[in-house]
Amino acid sequence: MGRMPSKRTFVLALAALGLVVVVTAATFLLSRDEPAEVRGELIAYGCKEQKNPWYGICVMRSDGTERQRLTSKLATTDPDWSPNGRQIAFTRNEDVGESTLFTSDDVFVMDSDGDDVHRLTPERPGRSSGQPTWSPDAREIVYVHGPSVSSAVPSRFGALFLVEVDGQNARRLTTGRADTDPDWSPDGSEIVFVRGRDLASPTESNMDVHVLELATGKTRPLTNTPPGVFETAPAWSPDGSRVAFARWGRTSQFTGAAKIYVVSRDGTGEELVLAHRLFANGPYGLAWSPDGRTIAFEMSSMIGCTAIAITLVDTRKPRYLTKCARPIDSTVAPSWQPAVDPPD
Repeated sequence: MGRMPSKRTFVLALAALGLVVVVTAATFLLSRDEPAEVRGELIAYGCKEQKNPWYGICVMRSDGTERQRLTSKLATTDPDWSPNGRQIAFTRNEDVGESTLFTSDDVFVMDSDGDDVHRLTPERPGRSSGQPTWSPDAREIVYVHGPSVSSAVPSRFGALFLVEVDGQNARRLTTGRADTDPDWSPDGSEIVFVRGRDLASPTESNMDVHVLELATGKTRPLTNTPPGVFETAPAWSPDGSRVAFARWGRTSQFTGAAKIYVVSRDGTGEELVLAHRLFANGPYGLAWSPDGRTIAFEMSSMIGCTAIAITLVDTRKPRYLTKCARPIDSTVAPSWQPAVDPPD
């Protein structure tokens, strides 16, 4: 017969078992309490308020489930996740009445659950600031600053500005007055944006994708299209090698004809990803998934309705995440949450 274990052996075994139980329980609690915002599982987007003409900001899981509204009562849109996925920068109109008159927007930041809302840009009469996007190191935010326009105008133009995340040291990056839709490259060296040309002309207007090199302040065109062709919503791929953007024409708001393309960082290798329907004067945003395989975008099922959809870049088969049966159901401006915390 084998030797009976001693009393001390039993005590040690029980202690070890207790340690395993504690560690296992702690691991379970940590995984259970770990916020979804560090795993790239959420998409923030603009969602219409049911009794108002403007948008608020909502979040949902990347499969379209568990939708939650974060803002209400004030017009808010253009959500952009911080690099660690725990905060959202966005555009907010301070006065409800202005949502149907002229913009007086400013850039705000809030926690991913909608708490701790604070303003980054000062309110200035006759001026608007919006379309924020974070720097990869989370220290600065680039945004568009320009004159107030009618809230019915779908696009906001101005110059690109940079501000620290505490709202200090704002500075101008571009000298033009028709820049919009900025997005920061993953390596932090460049900002892609859209530059309009002859926008007041019914025959010569045009919008192309450009890139700003932060070290030199120089800009270069990434696309070069003829009058009557408009490009919006440029978005860097997670590895920084490509830029996705949307292209549409003068009659797209009536025909729904729109396309999504990707192009290499140097402007070569432009490739069609998807031809789809979007009855709008241009989309409000595109967003890559953290793994670079999927793009979230806006798509229409009918005139007056905009919904969020996704497509795999390789298979190019769209799938709706939200549905729009009437204009009040419209959703816009998807922003895909980063997958992990960035290194300190």
